[in-house]
Amino acid sequence: MIGVVGLSHKSAPVHIREKFALNKEEYTDLSQTILKNKNIGELVIISTCNRTELYFAAEECCSPGAFHILFHYLKKHIDEEDGIESHFYQYEGKSAASHLFRVVSGLESMVLGEYQIVAQIKEAVSHAEEIGSAGKLLTRLFHKALETGKQVRTKTAMSTGAFSVSYAAVEKCNSIFDQLPDKKILLIGAGETGELVIKNLYKKGCQNILVSNRTIAKAEELAKRYGGQVQDFKAIKEGIQGADIVVSSIACKKPLITPQILSEENTQKQTVFIDLGVPRNIDPKITDQDSVCLYNVDDLEEVVAQNMEKKKSYIATAEKIISKKLNEFLDWLSIQNLSPAIQNIIWGVNEINASELAVFKKFHNEEEYQNMEKYGKHMAEKLVKSMIRNLKNISDNGRKTEYIKVINDLFSQTHE
Repeated sequence: MIGVVGLSHKSAPVHIREKFALNKEEYTDLSQTILKNKNIGELVIISTCNRTELYFAAEECCSPGAFHILFHYLKKHIDEEDGIESHFYQYEGKSAASHLFRVVSGLESMVLGEYQIVAQIKEAVSHAEEIGSAGKLLTRLFHKALETGKQVRTKTAMSTGAFSVSYAAVEKCNSIFDQLPDKKILLIGAGETGELVIKNLYKKGCQNILVSNRTIAKAEELAKRYGGQVQDFKAIKEGIQGADIVVSSIACKKPLITPQILSEENTQKQTVFIDLGVPRNIDPKITDQDSVCLYNVDDLEEVVAQNMEKKKSYIATAEKIISKKLNEFLDWLSIQNLSPAIQNIIWGVNEINASELAVFKKFHNEEEYQNMEKYGKHMAEKLVKSMIRNLKNISDNGRKTEYIKVINDLFSQTHE
């Protein structure tokens, strides 16, 4: 079976999601730890600011058992025993594949149709292949999902307009300040999210932008492209002091901006902080200062809702594409699941037939043997057809792999 355990902006607030945000090293460690359990054969983890999802393939146990195993390791990862399950969703088989296809197509994103998720999923799959956690089933699943997402974006205008949380952040700033282009802006982080932020600020006519990043070369390259300047990451406090708007989107486990880093000047003028990081980059306690406004990714829902209304007309078309591609994947999956079991049934029944015919031949003449051989072949074919039909029914055409395993185990005994 294939399945997914996950949480997203729809099921958990940011203070819960940040506990399960994984960097590449944590992704690797968690994957390798989980795959030590013989019941989980493959694993791909997606970890973004709005979701953490574990897609898996399991053949050695039923779905409740597989979900129990994954929750055990997730609890161990954050060193908590109880209370996390309520924030997670879990799907298996068709529902798991459908969910992934919707995620890649942008239907499950906070900003409907956002494209950033595609690059994030490609990176997750690539890393899973590098560390050997993705096998035949999940590789096929994700490639089909990416194919689906591409077709959805080609056949609809889903990805036009407000296609990212970064865009929503800029729109939020625009709604707060009457003269956004005149404001001094500090952008912390020069990754994909940071690039989308400065790109959208540039489109709004903003030119007074400082870019700060741990790797100064990336900050210099991004600032140069959009007419900004570079702020030394080690002198981030000075950059904050002079800014009207601070947008942060770096990867960090503890807040980069705390109340202690704010200067007296920040407390005397209105300063807007937008935290696009998960885990959060900015300590919420900075809002103890009356002049400070702080927005995190969950606070951008108003802008997101406006974007959603514009794009609802595309959803029906997207869902038709997803349904077609999903059936293509499920047909492929059922063949992969059923083929070994069907071969085992055919082999097992024919072996029994051949063995019994060999005994029959010792005590009967050639004519009797030939008649019995024909009748035996007829009965074996009839039995095989009946068993394959029943196997398809009880396994939901190969989707419930635990039943297929029973058949394989049963007929493997005839090989010995």
